[in-house]
Amino acid sequence: MNQEQSRVSLKAPLLNQNEEDTIKLVNKSRRNRAGIISQLLFTWVYGTIDIASKVTLENDMIEDLRFQDTSEQLYYRFLKQFDKRKSKKNGLLFSLIGVSLGQCMFVFIVMLFNVGTSLLNPLLIKWIIEYLMKEEKETQEGIILIFSIIGIRIISVICQQHSFYQIRLVGYDWMSILSMALLGKSMNVSYQSNKEHTSGQILNYMQVDTMKLQWFGWYLSQIMLMPLQIGISIYMMFKFIGIAFLGGLGVIILTAIFNIYVGKIIMDYQIMMMKNKDLRTNCANEIFQQIKFIKVNAYEEYFRLKLTKLRNQEIKTIKTRFFAACLTILSLWLSPMLILNATFLIYVAIGNDLTPANTFAIISLFQSLQGPLLFLPMAINALIETNISFKRIQRFLLTNELMNDCITNSSQLQKKGLNVNDSTTQVMRTQIDNDFAIKIENGTFYWSSYKDQPQQENNTLTNKNQKIDPLVESEPILKNINIRIEKGQFVSIVGDVGSGKSSLIQAMLGEMIYKEDKPRIQINGSFAYVSQKAWIQNATVKENILFGLPFDQTKYDEAIKFSCLKEDIKILVKRDQTMIGEKGVNLSGGQKARVSLARAIYSNCDIYLLDDPISAVDVHVAKFIIYECLNGYLKEKTRILVTHALNCCQYTDYVYLMENGTIVEQGTFADIKQNQQFKNIYQKFYKDAKNDEESQEQLNDVEQVPISELILEKKQSSQKDTLAIPQNKDEIDELMLLEDRNKGSISFEILATYIRMTGGVLFAIFMIFMLLLWDACYIGSSLWMAHWTQQASEDLINGEDTNNYFYLTIFSVLSLSYGILAFLRQWVFVIVSCNQANNIHNKMISCLMYAPQCQFFERVPLGRIMNRLTKDQNVLDSELHWTFNWMLVQVFLLLANTFLNIYTSSPWVAIPMVIYFFLCCKTYIIYMTASRELFRLEAISKSPILSYFSESIMGISTIRAFQRQSQIMNKHGNNQDINRKIFLEQIAANAWFGLILGLSSFMVNTTAIAFCMFYSTNNPAFAGLLMTYASTLDQNINGTVQCLGQVENGLISFERCVAYTKVKPEKGYEAAVKRYQNNQNYRDQYIPQWPKNGIIEYKNYSVQYREGLPLALKKMSIIINPREKIGIVGRTGAGKSTITLTILRILEAINGQLLIDGHDISTISLRQLRESITMIMQDPTLFSGTIRDNIDPLNLRTDEEVMQAINKCCLTELIESRKGLETHINDHGDNLSAGEKQLVCIARAVLKKSPIVLIDEATANIDIDTEHKIQDTIQNAFADCTVITIAHRINTILHCDKILVLDKGEVKEFGLTKELLNQTNSLFYGIYQETLKEQNH
Repeated sequence: MNQEQSRVSLKAPLLNQNEEDTIKLVNKSRRNRAGIISQLLFTWVYGTIDIASKVTLENDMIEDLRFQDTSEQLYYRFLKQFDKRKSKKNGLLFSLIGVSLGQCMFVFIVMLFNVGTSLLNPLLIKWIIEYLMKEEKETQEGIILIFSIIGIRIISVICQQHSFYQIRLVGYDWMSILSMALLGKSMNVSYQSNKEHTSGQILNYMQVDTMKLQWFGWYLSQIMLMPLQIGISIYMMFKFIGIAFLGGLGVIILTAIFNIYVGKIIMDYQIMMMKNKDLRTNCANEIFQQIKFIKVNAYEEYFRLKLTKLRNQEIKTIKTRFFAACLTILSLWLSPMLILNATFLIYVAIGNDLTPANTFAIISLFQSLQGPLLFLPMAINALIETNISFKRIQRFLLTNELMNDCITNSSQLQKKGLNVNDSTTQVMRTQIDNDFAIKIENGTFYWSSYKDQPQQENNTLTNKNQKIDPLVESEPILKNINIRIEKGQFVSIVGDVGSGKSSLIQAMLGEMIYKEDKPRIQINGSFAYVSQKAWIQNATVKENILFGLPFDQTKYDEAIKFSCLKEDIKILVKRDQTMIGEKGVNLSGGQKARVSLARAIYSNCDIYLLDDPISAVDVHVAKFIIYECLNGYLKEKTRILVTHALNCCQYTDYVYLMENGTIVEQGTFADIKQNQQFKNIYQKFYKDAKNDEESQEQLNDVEQVPISELILEKKQSSQKDTLAIPQNKDEIDELMLLEDRNKGSISFEILATYIRMTGGVLFAIFMIFMLLLWDACYIGSSLWMAHWTQQASEDLINGEDTNNYFYLTIFSVLSLSYGILAFLRQWVFVIVSCNQANNIHNKMISCLMYAPQCQFFERVPLGRIMNRLTKDQNVLDSELHWTFNWMLVQVFLLLANTFLNIYTSSPWVAIPMVIYFFLCCKTYIIYMTASRELFRLEAISKSPILSYFSESIMGISTIRAFQRQSQIMNKHGNNQDINRKIFLEQIAANAWFGLILGLSSFMVNTTAIAFCMFYSTNNPAFAGLLMTYASTLDQNINGTVQCLGQVENGLISFERCVAYTKVKPEKGYEAAVKRYQNNQNYRDQYIPQWPKNGIIEYKNYSVQYREGLPLALKKMSIIINPREKIGIVGRTGAGKSTITLTILRILEAINGQLLIDGHDISTISLRQLRESITMIMQDPTLFSGTIRDNIDPLNLRTDEEVMQAINKCCLTELIESRKGLETHINDHGDNLSAGEKQLVCIARAVLKKSPIVLIDEATANIDIDTEHKIQDTIQNAFADCTVITIAHRINTILHCDKILVLDKGEVKEFGLTKELLNQTNSLFYGIYQETLKEQNH
C-alpha cells in the first residue's frame, strides 16, 4: 500500500438539493421578516411564547427553517473550508470559524461594546461621588449622570443578549456540522478494517463531544477580550491610585499562573474522564443491543456489575477533575479580594489615605473585572474540554478511508445531490471490457494492517513504563484471488467456516484493505447487496423495501412476490405500512432476510451480491427464491451467492470453492463435483437425506400439503401472531412507544426527589448555613470598607492619623474568608452531587437491566435509552450541580445586595425593587411555560437523531453498496433541522426574557441613584457603597431569575433520568431491583438440585405478548419427558419461538401452568430458572473482549474446560491461528465470520450444559462438514438433557424423539417422529416429503 496516498478527505455524497425534504423550508423565517426593532428586542419570538402559554407546544407549531439555514447548506460550506485547512493544525476549528465568520465577527464587535460599557461604570461612580461631595450641586449635571448610567446599562443589556444568542446559534450550527461530518466520514470508513475508532466511540463523539461546542465561541471571545479589559482596568487603577496598582497587578499575574497550572491538571483529568465515559458508553451500548441474550442467560447481574465498575472509574475521575475545578472557584472568588487587599496595602503603605471617591471607584472597577476573572477559570476549563473534543473528532475526520482506489467501474451511477468528492464516494470511471460483470486480479486483502492490539485510547491510566507489544503485521484474509464473472452469470461461492467467502464479497464492495501489491478489481454494473446479518431500518416495511427510490407499483409488487413476503404482509394489520422496530425487532430472522432481499430486487441493479440469505429461511422459501427469483425474475442479472447449502450449487452456472482465503477449485457444478474435498462435503450433505429416503420409498405417492401452510421459519420473540389495533396514543404502529414527555412545570415531587438524593434536608440546612456565613463575610467586608473610608475622611479633615493596618487586617480576614467559604461550599456540593448522579445512574441501570424484554426493550429504541445514559446523564454529572450552585449564589448575592442598599439608603428603595421583582416573576411565568415545552421538545427531537445515526452506522456496508449515502445524509440532516428549529426558538425566547429583565431594571438603578444623589445622607462612604451595589442589583435579580430557568431546564434531564429509575422490572425481579436501587446485595432463594430430570409439562397453558393482543399460545397441554429431544415445526406466527419464551418466562402465563420437574415455574426464582436453561439463538451474540470472556462470561470454568468446549465445536484452528484464549473479539464479533461467531456461541452452550437446552437453528451459517460435526457434538454433549429444537431445516430435527407441529398457537400434532412420518395424512409428513423433493432435485 502507498502510505502517502492515505486518503483523509472526509467528503461524502451530500444531500439532495432537488429531493423533497421531510420538513418544509421557507424563503424567509419570522426572524428574517421582522423589522429592526423586533430583531433588536427579539419580539419576533413572542408568537411562540404566547402559543406555549395557552396550549401544549408541538413541533408543527414552530416555523420551519430557511434553506440556507439547513444542516445541508452548513455542511456544504464546511466541506469547502475543511478541504483547504485539513492539513493544518487546528484545521477543524478554523474551518468551523470560516463557516460562521460573519457571525463570529459580529459577536466580537458586540462583546467589545459590552466590555466598553462595563469599564465606564467605575468612572461614572467616581464622578457621582465627587458630585455628591461638592458643596454646590447642579441638578442638570446630576440628571445627565443618571441618564448616562441608564443609557450605558441599556446598551450593555442589548449587546449581552445578542452576543448570547449569536454564540449559541453558532455553537449549535457547529454541532450540526460535526454531526453531519461524522456521519459523512463514516460513509467512507470501514469499522471492520479501520481499528482506530469503534462505532461506539463515534456515537460518543456525536453525542457528547459535539455538545461542548455550544458555548465555545463565548468562552473564546471572553478570553480574547480579557487582556484588553485587564489592560484598560490597570491603566484606570493607575490613574486612580498611582503606583499602588502594582500590588493588584502582581496578584493578577500570580492568579494567572495558578489558573494555568490548575488548567493543566483539569486538562489531564478531562482526557481521562472522556476516555472513561467512552468505555462506559460503549459498554452500555453493547449491553442494551444484546439485552435479549443477557436476559435469556440470566447474565444481568454480571453485566450490571461490569457497567457499574466502569461507572465507578468514571465517577472517581469526575470527582478528581471537579476538585481541580473547585480550585478555580477558589481563584474565582478569592483573587478579586486578594487584588483589593494587595492594592490597599501598598496604597496605605506609601502614606496615602483612602477617600470614598477613589475607594469605591476601584471597588466598582474590580467588580467589573470580577466577572471576567471569575469567568476565566470556567472559560479555561471549557476550552480545555472543547479542545480535547476537537482533537478527538479531527482525529477521526482525518483517519484513513476505504481503499477502493483499486476498483474501477464503468457504470455511470446516477447520484442525487452534490457530488463533493468522487475519489472517495464512487469508483474511478475507466474504459474496461464490458463483457464481464466482475474481474479480480492478484487480489490479496486484509482486514487490518496489524494484528489486533488493545486500543490505547480506551485505557484510562497507562503506566508510562508499561511494555507495549510491538505491532505485528496481520496475515492476509484473501490470498491471490483471480476471478472473472461474466454478465448474467449465476455464481455460487462455497467453503468451510472462515474460508473467506463473506470477505470476498466485502472485497468486491471495497471494504477491505491491501498492502504493497495493489490488486485490481473491475466492476461493470451497479450493486445490490443482501448482507448475511440483515440490516433493517426503523421504518415501515414499504420504506425498507423502497430504500429511498421512487415508488413503482409494478416493481414493488414483484419485489414482494419474489421475496416471498406476500403472506407475511397480509397478517400485519397495517400491511406494508406497519412500522418495523429497531433492528427489525418485530420480524423473524427469515422475514428480515426476505425484506433485505426485497430491497435488493426493487433496486433493479446489475449485480446482486447475496451473502447467505438462504440459511435464514426454510427449505420451501429457499426453493422458491432459487427457482422463481434468482433463476427466474433475476435471470438476466449477475448473481453471486455465498451459501453453505451445497444443493443450491446445482442451480448455478459456476462454483468457486474456497479454503483458507484462497480459491482451491472452480468450475461448473458438474466439474467441481469431481473435486475430492467438495465430494466429501457433498456426500455428507446428502447422507441423512438418502437414508431417510430409502426408509420411506413406499410412501412416495401421497397428497402434498400446500406450501403456503408449511412455512418453516423462526418466529422472533418480539413478533406477535397478528398485530392488534393500537389501544392508546402511547403506541406507534402497535409497537414503538412514544417518548415520555411531562407537561407543565417541574413537579414538587421531582424537586423533593432531587433534594432527597442530594444529601436530604440536613445537607440543605448545612448549605444554607454556609451561604449565610458567606453572605455575612460579604456584607461585613463591604460595610467595614465603608466605615474605614468614612473614618479616614474624618481623620483627614481633623488632621488625625488613621490606623489603616487595623482596618486592613479586619477587611482582609472578612474578604479572604469570603473566598475560602465559597471553595468549601462548592467542593462539598460537588461531592454530594456526584454521588447523587452516580446513584441515579446505578438506579437507572438496575431498572433497565431487569426491565421486561417484550413490554420495554422491543418497544423503546436503543437511541432513546442511550440518550438518557449519555446526554441527560452528562447534565447530571457535569452541569446541573454547577447551575444549581450558581443559582444559590445569585439568590444569596441578591439578598446581600438588597440588604446593603436598604441599609445604606432607606427602606423606600425596596419599593421599586419589589415592583421589579414582581415584574420579573410575571415575565418568568410566561417565559418558563414556553421554555419548558421547548426544552422538552428539543430533548425529544434529539432521540431520533441519535437513533438514526446509530442505525446508519450499523448498516454502513449496505448503504455504500446501494449508493444511498445521499439519502442517509439527507434524512439525518432533516432530523437535525427539526431539532434546530426548536432550538432557535428556545435561545431566542431566552434572549427575549433577558432583554425584558435587563431593560426594565432601570427602575431599580434610577431610584437608587436618584435617592443617592438628591436625598442621601451626608455620609459619602455610604453613598459610594450604595452607588457601587445599586449598579449590580438589577444584574443580581436578572441572574437569579435566569438561573432559576436554567436549573428548571437541568431538572428536566433529572426528571427524564428519574423516569427510567421507575421502569417496572420483570415479574420475579422486583425484590432484587429494590435492593439494588438501595445499594444492597440480593440473594435468590434457590430450590436445591433443580431441575434434575428436565420434565416439562404444559397444563391448559395460554399466553399473549401484551395486553390487547391475541393469544400466542392457546390452552396448550403437552408433556415432554426427561431427556427427550423435541423438534418444533410450524408456519410463521405459529408460536414456535413463543414456546422458548414461555419456558424462560420472558412471557408470563395468562392461564394455566408450566411445570418443570413438578414445580410451577411462576413460583421459582427467575434467575435460577434461566441459569438452569441453555438457549442457542439463531443470531449469534458476542461482546468485545477475549474469546474466553465470550465462551465463559462469568469465569466459572477452568481454561482446560474451555478448551475442551472449543475442540468439540471445531474452533481449535481459529484459536491456534491467533492468540489462543486471549484472542480479541471486536464489537459484535466483527472480526469473525458469521459461522465462527455461531461456533463460539455453541461452545458457550456446550460449556454451560444445562438440564434443558433450547436450540433455534444453531447451524444455519455453518458449512456442511462443520455442521455434521456440530450436530454430533450437540447430540453427544446434550444426550442426557431435554432438548427442544426449533426447525428451519428438516434435517436438523430428524434425529429428535418427537415432533411438535404448531399452527396459530395451537398444537396440531405431537408424537414420535417415526410415527408421524408413517402417517401419510400428517402435516409433518407433508413437510418432510417437500424437503426430500428439494434435495433430490
